[in-house]
Amino acid sequence: MISKFTIQKINDEARVEDVVGEFVTLKKRGANLLGLCPFHNEKTPSFNVNPARNIYKCFGCGKAGGPLQFLIDYQQLSYPDALKYLAKKYNIEIEEENITDEEKQKELEKHNLVESIQIANAAAQKFYTDYMLNNESGRIGLAYFKERGFLMHTIEKFQLGFAPDGFDGFTKHALNEGFQLEVLKKAGLTSSKENSTADFFRNRVMFPIHNMTGKVVGFGGRIMVKDEKSPKYVNTAESEVYLKSKLLYGAWFAKNEIRKKDECLLVEGYTDVVSLHQSGIENAVASSGTSLTPDQIRLIKRITPNITMLYDGDAAGIKAALRGTDLILEEGMNVRIVVLPDAEDPDSYVKKVGSDAFAEFIKNNRKDLILFKTSLFAAEAKNDPIKKSELIRDIIDSIGKIPDSIHRSVYVKECSQLFEMDEQILITEVNKLRRKKANDEQTTIQKQDAQQAKDSKQDQLPDSFHQQQFNEANSNLHVLERDIIRILIEFGSWKVDEEAEANTVAAYMLDDLEGIEIETLRFKPVYDLIKREFLQGNVHDEKFFTANDDEQVTNLAIELLTQPYSLSDNWWEKYKIVIPDKKSVFIKDIQSACIRLKQFRNITELKKIEQRIKEAKDETELIKLMKLHKLLIEQKKEFARTVGNVIYRPTT
Repeated sequence: MISKFTIQKINDEARVEDVVGEFVTLKKRGANLLGLCPFHNEKTPSFNVNPARNIYKCFGCGKAGGPLQFLIDYQQLSYPDALKYLAKKYNIEIEEENITDEEKQKELEKHNLVESIQIANAAAQKFYTDYMLNNESGRIGLAYFKERGFLMHTIEKFQLGFAPDGFDGFTKHALNEGFQLEVLKKAGLTSSKENSTADFFRNRVMFPIHNMTGKVVGFGGRIMVKDEKSPKYVNTAESEVYLKSKLLYGAWFAKNEIRKKDECLLVEGYTDVVSLHQSGIENAVASSGTSLTPDQIRLIKRITPNITMLYDGDAAGIKAALRGTDLILEEGMNVRIVVLPDAEDPDSYVKKVGSDAFAEFIKNNRKDLILFKTSLFAAEAKNDPIKKSELIRDIIDSIGKIPDSIHRSVYVKECSQLFEMDEQILITEVNKLRRKKANDEQTTIQKQDAQQAKDSKQDQLPDSFHQQQFNEANSNLHVLERDIIRILIEFGSWKVDEEAEANTVAAYMLDDLEGIEIETLRFKPVYDLIKREFLQGNVHDEKFFTANDDEQVTNLAIELLTQPYSLSDNWWEKYKIVIPDKKSVFIKDIQSACIRLKQFRNITELKKIEQRIKEAKDETELIKLMKLHKLLIEQKKEFARTVGNVIYRPTT
């Protein structure tokens, strides 16, 4: 486990302009650097690199982070691998964490198991490939691949192989090589029943499955002769390194071409991917015969927002084409569908017509979701009003899942023209769906908040009226709390009084806001983190937040600290206008932010007390409430005088 000291040293020395500059052409723009975003297709640069803060942010697609996050997103590296990459780049020696013996043992066991499984998978791949190429009995697998039209360089590239027909050929070989039986079983390579062990894969051609760093994490085995008693394909059982829902076959080989073409071709099977790559169409991946999962979609989204799904022309292929499309839309991605001619799949069709004609077919026949669904069901819905309304309802449901309002409006207009319907009717229906979804999500959040409050024994608003008042006030509260968090991140470690050793902005604000909690869900975890660190004697500068282990903390910090525009020094100098630096105004900034939040809470509390006064039936309670009301009125007047009568109040 890499030590915190090493991680901190890497974060301190790694420069975002150096790391990003290896992959993106950057040009100086004022204090920042500007370039075309590597995460989405754009013609006008919106990708900003801020060397002073050691962060980047794209104001087009929203991607943001520091040197470490850039490598994780762009190079598809794991967190430890990204750290090792930067350590090597900056000649930093990696030190291991000084943890307890028990923690060290658990971490070591987990690490050793993962590493052992990966080594076992690599050994299995080598065994299957060697057996196919160098053993007479294995030549049947090679003959199968050659019959499918796979050339030797393709077989070698994808590390294809053949599992022998014997009972335990691989298992005996692996045990003789020193592998432990338990590791082979954990890797899904060996199965056991009572006192006997056997190879999991037997008499099958083998397709190794690689993760995004190129390591073999599992296998798909295909039977060569049709057998009703045996499945056509079997896959490695899920393990510490193989999670089928998070992997795409061929992604390791395709990721650079996907990024280059800004498009991912999604097919169903292993042979489809291999054939397309052999034909020069190397931006293809497969979901390995399973329904597309959110994790697989996000894996593609990290490389490109554009997916083109290729499916067989039969009924099963068409149904498969429709599965997962709504999930893709919900992720804000662009999905198109291509249905191949009858009785063809990507493997057979690219061999039949060649790569150029295949690419041309995709170009001419790709349809967006609306056009696809319309063309699919238009004939049967044409003269049937019920079926037509069902089709429109289905399309509206898909449009409602699109997060981007511009994309939604384009689809609505297209749908309106296709079905000769009033566009406003469709807009109304889409908005209904989105409102329902938002309400459902809000209800879920409120339930989670209520449960969290119950678990932590925190007092929440006492009744439904107060909850309603809180919800109505939320927009103003969000602005005020956002400002508090921004100041704590940006200026938290600054000194309020240079002569006082520990008198920081964080100390001042946390003391001034004592008893006040941050309620906006996005900001609360960061505020709680700042308080926890402060109680432990730690006050951090903005780098702690912009290069945090928690991606949500990092993303929020960068969002609060960056803007798409900056002041032009030349323009202000030309007109002899002096711009005050942040240090000359930040004291007023923090005082104002704290007072405005307390003022808002004062107004909110007043409204609740006034309502309770109206509802009070007991004279003793009424007197108590009136005294509290008078105190709050005095506070309200004081706040108004302090901030110049600017009052943030709940919407009524």
